[in-house]
Amino acid sequence: MRTHAGVVTAVLVLAAAIISACAPSPTIEEDVGSSGVLRVRDGSATVTAAGQQDDSVDVAEAEERELSPGDVVTTTGDDAMVDVAWSDGAVTRLGPGTTFTVGDPGGPFASRGHQEGGVSWNRAPENLGYAIDVAGAGRARDRGEVFVVDCREEPCRVRATGGVGGDGSLTSVRRGAVVSVVDSARLATWGELLPDEWSRRSAELDADGGMTPVADLFAEADPSRGILDGVFDVRRTGVESECTGATCDQLFVLRPGQTRDLTFVFHLDCASGTCEASVDTQTISTADGSLLDATTGLVAGADDYTWGTDDARPLCLWTYADGTTEEVGSARNTVRWTVTPTAAEVEDGRFVVTELRGRTESSFRVTEEIPPGYPGCEAFEVEWSGASDLVLTKRGD
Repeated sequence: MRTHAGVVTAVLVLAAAIISACAPSPTIEEDVGSSGVLRVRDGSATVTAAGQQDDSVDVAEAEERELSPGDVVTTTGDDAMVDVAWSDGAVTRLGPGTTFTVGDPGGPFASRGHQEGGVSWNRAPENLGYAIDVAGAGRARDRGEVFVVDCREEPCRVRATGGVGGDGSLTSVRRGAVVSVVDSARLATWGELLPDEWSRRSAELDADGGMTPVADLFAEADPSRGILDGVFDVRRTGVESECTGATCDQLFVLRPGQTRDLTFVFHLDCASGTCEASVDTQTISTADGSLLDATTGLVAGADDYTWGTDDARPLCLWTYADGTTEEVGSARNTVRWTVTPTAAEVEDGRFVVTELRGRTESSFRVTEEIPPGYPGCEAFEVEWSGASDLVLTKRGD
Protein backbone atom coordinates (compact mmCIF):
# COMPACT_ATOMS: atom_id res chain seq x y z
CA MET A 1 0.00 0.00 0.00
CA ARG A 2 1.35 3.39 -0.91
CA THR A 3 1.80 5.68 2.07
CA HIS A 4 2.40 9.40 2.27
CA ALA A 5 4.22 11.37 4.93
CA GLY A 6 2.62 14.36 6.57
CA VAL A 7 -0.82 15.27 7.77
CA VAL A 8 -3.59 14.41 5.32
CA THR A 9 -6.28 17.00 4.87
CA ALA A 10 -9.29 16.69 2.59
CA VAL A 11 -10.71 19.64 0.78
CA LEU A 12 -14.38 18.97 0.09
CA VAL A 13 -16.12 21.09 -2.48
CA LEU A 14 -19.90 20.86 -2.68
CA ALA A 15 -21.27 22.89 -5.58
CA ALA A 16 -24.47 24.59 -4.42
CA ALA A 17 -26.26 27.51 -6.03
CA ILE A 18 -27.50 29.83 -3.30
CA ILE A 19 -30.78 31.50 -4.32
CA SER A 20 -31.16 33.67 -1.20
CA ALA A 21 -30.23 33.67 2.46
CA CYS A 22 -33.63 32.19 3.35
CA ALA A 23 -34.09 29.76 0.47
CA PRO A 24 -33.00 26.11 0.87
CA SER A 25 -29.79 25.10 -0.84
CA PRO A 26 -30.14 22.81 -3.85
CA THR A 27 -29.69 19.14 -3.24
CA ILE A 28 -26.14 17.91 -3.69
CA GLU A 29 -26.29 14.64 -5.56
CA GLU A 30 -24.02 11.85 -4.43
CA ASP A 31 -21.56 10.68 -7.02
CA VAL A 32 -22.24 7.02 -7.61
CA GLY A 33 -19.21 6.08 -9.59
CA SER A 34 -17.60 8.69 -11.83
CA SER A 35 -14.71 7.29 -13.82
CA GLY A 36 -11.56 9.13 -14.86
CA VAL A 37 -9.53 9.29 -18.05
CA LEU A 38 -5.95 10.55 -18.12
CA ARG A 39 -5.17 13.08 -20.85
CA VAL A 40 -1.66 14.48 -21.24
CA ARG A 41 -1.62 18.00 -22.65
CA ASP A 42 2.05 18.86 -22.00
CA GLY A 43 4.98 16.96 -20.55
CA SER A 44 4.33 13.33 -19.71
CA ALA A 45 2.96 11.15 -16.94
CA THR A 46 3.74 7.78 -15.44
CA VAL A 47 0.81 5.62 -14.31
CA THR A 48 1.42 2.88 -11.78
CA ALA A 49 -1.47 0.42 -11.60
CA ALA A 50 -3.18 -0.02 -8.24
CA GLY A 51 -1.32 -2.53 -6.07
CA GLN A 52 1.33 -3.15 -8.73
CA GLN A 53 4.28 -0.90 -8.00
CA ASP A 54 6.37 -2.68 -10.62
CA ASP A 55 3.78 -2.12 -13.34
CA SER A 56 4.24 1.43 -14.62
CA VAL A 57 3.25 2.86 -17.98
CA ASP A 58 4.52 6.12 -19.47
CA VAL A 59 1.82 8.24 -21.09
CA ALA A 60 3.06 10.82 -23.59
CA GLU A 61 1.56 14.06 -24.82
CA ALA A 62 -1.81 13.73 -26.59
CA GLU A 63 -2.26 10.17 -25.28
CA GLU A 64 -5.15 8.99 -23.09
CA ARG A 65 -5.52 6.20 -20.57
CA GLU A 66 -8.44 5.03 -18.47
CA LEU A 67 -7.80 5.15 -14.73
CA SER A 68 -8.95 2.98 -11.85
CA PRO A 69 -9.09 3.73 -8.11
CA GLY A 70 -5.64 3.27 -6.59
CA ASP A 71 -3.71 4.08 -9.76
CA VAL A 72 -0.85 6.48 -9.08
CA VAL A 73 -0.17 9.27 -11.59
CA THR A 74 3.19 11.08 -11.49
CA THR A 75 3.75 14.07 -13.77
CA THR A 76 7.05 14.76 -15.51
CA GLY A 77 8.34 17.96 -17.08
CA ASP A 78 8.60 21.60 -16.03
CA ASP A 79 5.52 22.44 -18.12
CA ALA A 80 3.53 19.30 -17.27
CA MET A 81 -0.22 19.67 -17.70
CA VAL A 82 -2.05 16.39 -17.17
CA ASP A 83 -5.84 16.15 -16.92
CA VAL A 84 -7.90 13.60 -15.07
CA ALA A 85 -11.20 14.14 -16.89
CA TRP A 86 -14.12 12.69 -14.94
CA SER A 87 -17.26 11.31 -16.57
CA ASP A 88 -19.45 13.75 -14.59
CA GLY A 89 -17.70 16.77 -16.13
CA ALA A 90 -15.23 17.49 -13.34
CA VAL A 91 -11.55 18.03 -14.10
CA THR A 92 -8.51 17.47 -11.90
CA ARG A 93 -5.59 19.06 -13.75
CA LEU A 94 -2.13 18.16 -12.47
CA GLY A 95 0.90 20.40 -12.85
CA PRO A 96 4.66 19.83 -12.59
CA GLY A 97 5.98 17.67 -9.77
CA THR A 98 2.60 16.24 -8.76
CA THR A 99 1.85 12.73 -7.55
CA PHE A 100 -1.85 11.86 -7.57
CA THR A 101 -3.39 8.64 -6.29
CA VAL A 102 -6.74 8.14 -8.02
CA GLY A 103 -9.67 7.87 -5.63
CA ASP A 104 -13.22 6.57 -5.88
CA PRO A 105 -15.80 9.39 -5.98
CA GLY A 106 -18.52 6.82 -5.31
CA GLY A 107 -16.76 5.35 -2.29
CA PRO A 108 -17.29 6.02 1.44
CA PHE A 109 -15.15 9.17 1.43
CA ALA A 110 -16.14 10.28 -2.09
CA SER A 111 -12.62 11.49 -2.85
CA ARG A 112 -11.32 12.09 -6.35
CA GLY A 113 -7.89 11.21 -5.08
CA HIS A 114 -4.88 12.14 -2.97
CA GLN A 115 -2.44 14.85 -4.05
CA GLU A 116 1.15 14.95 -2.86
CA GLY A 117 3.34 17.87 -3.92
CA GLY A 118 2.98 19.89 -7.08
CA VAL A 119 -0.13 21.82 -8.01
CA SER A 120 -3.65 20.95 -9.15
CA TRP A 121 -6.37 22.95 -10.87
CA ASN A 122 -9.81 21.68 -9.91
CA ARG A 123 -13.17 22.25 -11.62
CA ALA A 124 -16.12 21.02 -9.57
CA PRO A 125 -19.21 19.79 -11.46
CA GLU A 126 -22.46 21.64 -10.80
CA ASN A 127 -24.48 20.16 -7.92
CA LEU A 128 -22.12 17.22 -7.48
CA GLY A 129 -19.64 16.43 -4.74
CA TYR A 130 -15.95 17.02 -5.30
CA ALA A 131 -13.33 16.09 -2.74
CA ILE A 132 -9.56 15.82 -2.90
CA ASP A 133 -7.22 14.70 -0.13
CA VAL A 134 -4.08 16.79 0.22
CA ALA A 135 -0.94 15.90 2.15
CA GLY A 136 0.00 18.74 4.47
CA ALA A 137 -2.71 21.16 3.34
CA GLY A 138 -3.88 24.00 5.52
CA ARG A 139 -7.48 24.55 6.52
CA ALA A 140 -9.85 26.41 4.21
CA ARG A 141 -13.44 27.37 3.63
CA ASP A 142 -14.22 29.01 0.30
CA ARG A 143 -16.95 29.34 -2.30
CA GLY A 144 -16.14 28.60 -5.89
CA GLU A 145 -16.43 26.13 -8.69
CA VAL A 146 -12.71 26.53 -9.38
CA PHE A 147 -9.99 26.05 -6.81
CA VAL A 148 -6.26 25.50 -6.87
CA VAL A 149 -4.27 23.32 -4.47
CA ASP A 150 -0.67 24.54 -4.57
CA CYS A 151 1.84 22.33 -2.74
CA ARG A 152 4.96 23.55 -4.50
CA GLU A 153 5.92 25.12 -1.18
CA GLU A 154 4.92 24.12 2.33
CA PRO A 155 2.34 24.47 3.64
CA CYS A 156 -0.03 23.70 0.79
CA ARG A 157 -2.36 26.55 -0.10
CA VAL A 158 -5.96 26.30 -1.27
CA ARG A 159 -7.22 29.20 -3.38
CA ALA A 160 -10.83 29.42 -4.61
CA THR A 161 -12.72 31.73 -6.95
CA GLY A 162 -16.17 32.20 -5.49
CA GLY A 163 -19.20 32.22 -7.76
CA VAL A 164 -21.25 34.74 -9.66
CA GLY A 165 -24.07 36.19 -7.60
CA GLY A 166 -23.42 33.78 -4.74
CA ASP A 167 -23.39 30.65 -6.90
CA GLY A 168 -20.54 28.31 -6.25
CA SER A 169 -19.42 25.61 -3.92
CA LEU A 170 -18.50 25.05 -0.33
CA THR A 171 -14.97 24.05 0.57
CA SER A 172 -14.50 22.38 3.92
CA VAL A 173 -11.77 20.45 5.66
CA ARG A 174 -11.83 16.82 6.66
CA ARG A 175 -9.23 15.47 9.08
CA GLY A 176 -9.19 11.70 9.26
CA ALA A 177 -12.76 10.41 9.25
CA VAL A 178 -14.24 13.50 10.91
CA VAL A 179 -15.71 16.16 8.68
CA SER A 180 -15.60 19.73 10.01
CA VAL A 181 -16.12 23.05 8.27
CA VAL A 182 -13.48 25.66 9.07
CA ASP A 183 -14.56 29.25 8.41
CA SER A 184 -11.16 30.88 8.18
CA ALA A 185 -9.95 31.41 4.62
CA ARG A 186 -10.93 34.13 2.17
CA LEU A 187 -11.63 34.00 -1.53
CA ALA A 188 -8.60 34.35 -3.76
CA THR A 189 -7.75 37.51 -5.60
CA TRP A 190 -7.16 37.37 -9.34
CA GLY A 191 -3.39 37.54 -8.85
CA GLU A 192 -3.40 34.75 -6.26
CA LEU A 193 -5.50 32.40 -8.39
CA LEU A 194 -3.61 33.07 -11.63
CA PRO A 195 -0.04 33.90 -10.61
CA ASP A 196 1.79 32.16 -13.44
CA GLU A 197 1.59 30.97 -17.02
CA TRP A 198 0.52 27.46 -15.98
CA SER A 199 -2.59 28.64 -14.14
CA ARG A 200 -3.46 31.18 -16.83
CA ARG A 201 -3.28 28.48 -19.49
CA SER A 202 -5.50 26.26 -17.33
CA ALA A 203 -8.11 29.00 -17.31
CA GLU A 204 -7.86 29.33 -21.10
CA LEU A 205 -8.26 25.57 -21.59
CA ASP A 206 -11.38 25.56 -19.44
CA ALA A 207 -12.94 28.38 -21.46
CA ASP A 208 -12.01 26.70 -24.76
CA GLY A 209 -13.63 23.50 -23.44
CA GLY A 210 -16.96 25.19 -22.82
CA MET A 211 -16.61 25.73 -19.07
CA THR A 212 -17.52 29.03 -17.42
CA PRO A 213 -14.58 31.40 -18.03
CA VAL A 214 -12.76 32.33 -14.85
CA ALA A 215 -13.20 36.00 -15.71
CA ASP A 216 -16.98 35.52 -15.58
CA LEU A 217 -16.68 34.11 -12.06
CA PHE A 218 -15.12 37.42 -11.01
CA ALA A 219 -17.61 39.64 -12.85
CA GLU A 220 -19.57 40.48 -9.68
CA ALA A 221 -16.76 39.91 -7.19
CA ASP A 222 -15.71 42.46 -4.59
CA PRO A 223 -13.31 45.01 -6.17
CA SER A 224 -10.70 44.14 -3.53
CA ARG A 225 -10.18 40.81 -5.35
CA GLY A 226 -9.09 42.54 -8.54
CA ILE A 227 -5.49 42.78 -9.64
CA LEU A 228 -3.93 46.14 -8.77
CA ASP A 229 -1.36 47.33 -11.29
CA GLY A 230 -0.80 50.05 -13.83
CA VAL A 231 -0.92 53.84 -13.85
CA PHE A 232 -3.51 55.72 -11.78
CA ASP A 233 -4.41 59.40 -11.90
CA VAL A 234 -4.77 60.68 -8.34
CA ARG A 235 -6.81 63.63 -7.04
CA ARG A 236 -5.64 64.62 -3.56
CA THR A 237 -7.93 66.97 -1.59
CA GLY A 238 -6.87 68.50 1.71
CA VAL A 239 -9.24 67.95 4.66
CA GLU A 240 -7.12 68.72 7.74
CA SER A 241 -4.05 70.91 8.33
CA GLU A 242 -2.22 72.10 11.44
CA CYS A 243 1.11 73.89 11.82
CA THR A 244 3.07 75.51 14.66
CA GLY A 245 6.23 77.57 14.17
CA ALA A 246 7.52 80.84 12.80
CA THR A 247 7.55 79.87 9.12
CA CYS A 248 4.22 78.01 8.80
CA ASP A 249 2.93 80.50 6.23
CA GLN A 250 5.89 79.70 3.98
CA LEU A 251 5.27 75.94 3.85
CA PHE A 252 3.54 74.19 0.97
CA VAL A 253 1.04 72.19 3.02
CA LEU A 254 -2.27 71.22 1.38
CA ARG A 255 -4.98 73.22 3.17
CA PRO A 256 -8.60 72.00 3.52
CA GLY A 257 -10.32 72.26 0.15
CA GLN A 258 -7.10 72.61 -1.84
CA THR A 259 -6.41 69.92 -4.46
CA ARG A 260 -3.36 68.52 -6.20
CA ASP A 261 -3.19 66.04 -9.08
CA LEU A 262 -0.63 63.27 -8.78
CA THR A 263 0.31 60.01 -10.48
CA PHE A 264 0.76 56.62 -8.79
CA VAL A 265 2.03 53.49 -10.54
CA PHE A 266 1.25 50.08 -9.02
CA HIS A 267 3.34 46.99 -9.73
CA LEU A 268 2.40 43.37 -9.00
CA ASP A 269 4.76 40.39 -9.18
CA CYS A 270 3.16 36.97 -8.62
CA ALA A 271 5.85 34.88 -10.33
CA SER A 272 6.94 33.24 -7.07
CA GLY A 273 3.39 32.15 -6.20
CA THR A 274 3.11 34.76 -3.47
CA CYS A 275 2.19 38.12 -4.94
CA GLU A 276 4.50 41.01 -4.07
CA ALA A 277 3.21 44.52 -4.74
CA SER A 278 4.85 47.93 -4.79
CA VAL A 279 3.86 51.46 -5.74
CA ASP A 280 5.63 54.48 -7.21
CA THR A 281 4.16 57.39 -5.25
CA GLN A 282 4.33 61.16 -5.63
CA THR A 283 4.39 63.40 -2.55
CA ILE A 284 4.45 67.19 -2.23
CA SER A 285 7.57 68.96 -0.96
CA THR A 286 6.68 71.38 1.84
CA ALA A 287 9.74 73.46 0.95
CA ASP A 288 8.80 74.47 -2.59
CA GLY A 289 5.69 72.47 -3.61
CA SER A 290 7.54 70.28 -6.08
CA LEU A 291 6.67 66.61 -6.49
CA LEU A 292 8.90 64.02 -4.86
CA ASP A 293 9.02 60.40 -6.05
CA ALA A 294 9.18 57.41 -3.71
CA THR A 295 8.80 53.66 -4.27
CA THR A 296 7.53 51.52 -1.41
CA GLY A 297 6.09 48.07 -0.83
CA LEU A 298 2.34 47.60 -0.50
CA VAL A 299 0.72 45.83 2.44
CA ALA A 300 -2.53 44.13 1.44
CA GLY A 301 -5.22 43.91 4.10
CA ALA A 302 -8.52 42.06 3.92
CA ASP A 303 -9.99 44.72 1.63
CA ASP A 304 -7.51 47.60 1.48
CA TYR A 305 -3.89 48.53 0.77
CA THR A 306 -1.52 50.54 2.95
CA TRP A 307 1.97 51.89 2.46
CA GLY A 308 4.10 54.69 3.77
CA THR A 309 7.42 56.41 4.29
CA ASP A 310 9.19 57.37 7.51
CA ASP A 311 12.27 59.56 7.17
CA ALA A 312 14.60 61.19 9.72
CA ARG A 313 15.79 64.63 8.63
CA PRO A 314 18.01 67.39 10.08
CA LEU A 315 16.26 70.62 10.99
CA CYS A 316 19.08 72.92 9.91
CA LEU A 317 22.38 72.71 8.04
CA TRP A 318 24.80 75.06 9.82
CA THR A 319 27.77 76.38 7.79
CA TYR A 320 30.96 77.45 9.59
CA ALA A 321 33.33 80.17 8.38
CA ASP A 322 35.75 77.61 6.98
CA GLY A 323 32.99 76.11 4.82
CA THR A 324 32.42 72.98 6.85
CA THR A 325 28.82 72.12 7.72
CA GLU A 326 26.97 70.55 10.62
CA GLU A 327 23.49 69.07 10.77
CA VAL A 328 21.65 70.63 13.71
CA GLY A 329 18.49 69.29 15.33
CA SER A 330 16.39 66.52 13.84
CA ALA A 331 12.82 65.73 12.87
CA ARG A 332 10.81 62.80 11.56
CA ASN A 333 8.67 63.10 8.44
CA THR A 334 6.00 60.39 8.24
CA VAL A 335 3.49 59.73 5.45
CA ARG A 336 0.86 56.97 5.46
CA TRP A 337 -1.53 56.02 2.67
CA THR A 338 -4.59 53.79 2.98
CA VAL A 339 -6.78 53.05 -0.04
CA THR A 340 -9.68 50.67 -0.69
CA PRO A 341 -10.64 49.37 -4.15
CA THR A 342 -14.10 50.73 -4.97
CA ALA A 343 -14.49 49.58 -8.57
CA ALA A 344 -13.14 46.76 -10.72
CA GLU A 345 -14.01 45.21 -14.05
CA VAL A 346 -12.91 42.56 -16.52
CA GLU A 347 -10.47 44.04 -19.03
CA ASP A 348 -8.70 41.94 -21.65
CA GLY A 349 -9.64 38.78 -19.78
CA ARG A 350 -8.39 40.03 -16.39
CA PHE A 351 -10.30 41.29 -13.34
CA VAL A 352 -8.60 44.60 -12.60
CA VAL A 353 -9.10 47.37 -10.06
CA THR A 354 -10.17 50.58 -11.81
CA GLU A 355 -10.80 52.91 -8.87
CA LEU A 356 -9.64 53.29 -5.27
CA ARG A 357 -10.53 55.77 -2.55
CA GLY A 358 -8.79 56.50 0.69
CA ARG A 359 -6.75 58.94 2.72
CA THR A 360 -3.19 60.03 3.27
CA GLU A 361 -1.95 61.33 6.61
CA SER A 362 1.39 63.09 7.00
CA SER A 363 3.31 64.78 9.79
CA PHE A 364 6.60 66.49 10.56
CA ARG A 365 7.66 66.26 14.23
CA VAL A 366 10.78 67.64 15.93
CA THR A 367 12.70 64.85 17.64
CA GLU A 368 15.77 66.91 18.71
CA GLU A 369 15.54 70.65 19.29
CA ILE A 370 18.19 73.06 18.01
CA PRO A 371 20.60 73.99 20.82
CA PRO A 372 21.78 77.57 21.48
CA GLY A 373 24.63 78.92 19.38
CA TYR A 374 23.15 78.44 15.92
CA PRO A 375 21.45 81.77 15.16
CA GLY A 376 18.83 81.58 12.42
CA CYS A 377 18.32 77.82 12.70
CA GLU A 378 15.50 78.26 15.21
CA ALA A 379 13.26 79.38 12.33
CA PHE A 380 13.21 75.78 11.10
CA GLU A 381 11.72 74.41 14.32
CA VAL A 382 8.32 73.87 12.75
CA GLU A 383 5.85 71.03 13.30
CA TRP A 384 2.92 70.27 11.05
CA SER A 385 0.39 67.56 10.23
CA GLY A 386 -2.22 67.10 7.56
CA ALA A 387 -4.73 64.71 6.06
CA SER A 388 -6.08 64.47 2.53
CA ASP A 389 -8.73 62.44 0.76
CA LEU A 390 -7.63 60.42 -2.26
CA VAL A 391 -9.43 59.30 -5.40
CA LEU A 392 -7.39 57.06 -7.71
CA THR A 393 -8.65 56.34 -11.24
CA LYS A 394 -6.94 53.85 -13.53
CA ARG A 395 -5.57 55.50 -16.63
CA GLY A 396 -6.67 54.04 -19.95
CA ASP A 397 -4.14 52.59 -22.34
